[in-house]
Amino acid sequence: MMGQVMGNDNEKFTMKNARRVLGFLLGAAVFLSSGCSEKEGRPAVDKESVANVTHSTKEGLLDKRVLGRMEALIERDWKAAYEYLSPARRKLMPYPVFVNRMNISAILRKHVDVVKKDCNTDACDVLLKLRYIYIGGVVSGMQGQERSSTIHEKWVYMDGNWWFVPE
Repeated sequence: MMGQVMGNDNEKFTMKNARRVLGFLLGAAVFLSSGCSEKEGRPAVDKESVANVTHSTKEGLLDKRVLGRMEALIERDWKAAYEYLSPARRKLMPYPVFVNRMNISAILRKHVDVVKKDCNTDACDVLLKLRYIYIGGVVSGMQGQERSSTIHEKWVYMDGNWWFVPE
């Protein structure tokens, strides 16, 4: 009799474990599939054409490049900022010249927001709002004040990447 009760308890125990494992696996599958089916709050699979997906990916890369460049400028990482210049611009402006221009700047960049992008297939005009501190000596009343300004930048898409083209 004792063996029979133990057998029933083992069966119940095994069934409870099986249900727990099955419940866990089902929950994990739902969790993982929901993470895969949504990206940035939108369904990953929708009726967009392949061209739009590619365009969206290019714009995402542009955002990353624009903000990466600005982060390098904010951190005063001139080497990283230089790498965002188009290859043609880097041929015209050697790194030491770029560093000299950056070091004589009268501003300390603090924060940037992308306001607007106007893009075609291989070029974008990007409007940024930059917050900065004026450190120049020309107008002493402005020195040390945090200010903001809008900046227009041109970016071109070549060889699978976006490049900054200063005017």
